[in-house]
Amino acid sequence: MTIQEMGTSLADDFAIYLHEMGLSEYEARAYLGVLQSGMTTAKEISEAVDIPQSRVYDVLESLESKGFVTVQPGRPKKFGPIEPELAINQYVQHKRSNLEEELDQSRKIGEEFLDELEGEQFQYRQTDEIDVFWSYKGRNYILKQFGQYCAASNDEIRMITKGGSFDRIVSNHKEVLRDRNEHGVDIRMITPIDGVSDVVLETAQEWADVRHAEDIEGRIYLFDDQRVLIAWLSEQEERWVAMATQSSQLRTTFGQLFELFWENA
Repeated sequence: MTIQEMGTSLADDFAIYLHEMGLSEYEARAYLGVLQSGMTTAKEISEAVDIPQSRVYDVLESLESKGFVTVQPGRPKKFGPIEPELAINQYVQHKRSNLEEELDQSRKIGEEFLDELEGEQFQYRQTDEIDVFWSYKGRNYILKQFGQYCAASNDEIRMITKGGSFDRIVSNHKEVLRDRNEHGVDIRMITPIDGVSDVVLETAQEWADVRHAEDIEGRIYLFDDQRVLIAWLSEQEERWVAMATQSSQLRTTFGQLFELFWENA
């Protein structure tokens, strides 16, 4: 059965999954074509899934670099499928490697910026300490800001959070938290672990010290020696809201609160 015989709707359904993973439209269609055809040539794939011949080699070579196809040298070259489960695992590793390179590059450029900035007089130097408050609304936006605060942390990250929030943090930010831990950031989390899946808990324990505590209702997150993020579900607005502050005094106070919980967790 060819891709055409499979039916446009069904082929599109499969392609949607691949596209949402990060493959381009042509890459998704090409992988499905190779997966259906087995070892085949670029020309045959071009004809089977309607990819222009001028593009098909680039598409297949991109799929090879991402772990979806294998190449058999010859005249012409032939392309074969990697088994889907292995292909997806290889693609995740590919994306992780690219992300780590991007993070390292951003950090390197940031350090160069700081070196250049040293000694210059800017507004932020006019006061010894600035207390700044921000407010956020919406779970996704709060998670995004949380991830940015984690990525900017260089010494420690502390979390008091509920099970559901613990799950979302691990699912959405495990890569950046693993990266921070590998760069020496001390990460500690307190949460009620009842109801948290073993997979999520084991993932978190790869890069954080996790302790269990009952009756956690608040969500308090501390970053290095200044940043505090507090989040809660607003009964009035029926949505998640959060407040962040850059204050060493409040960070110290909440840090002492965290240590009390930590010792008793």
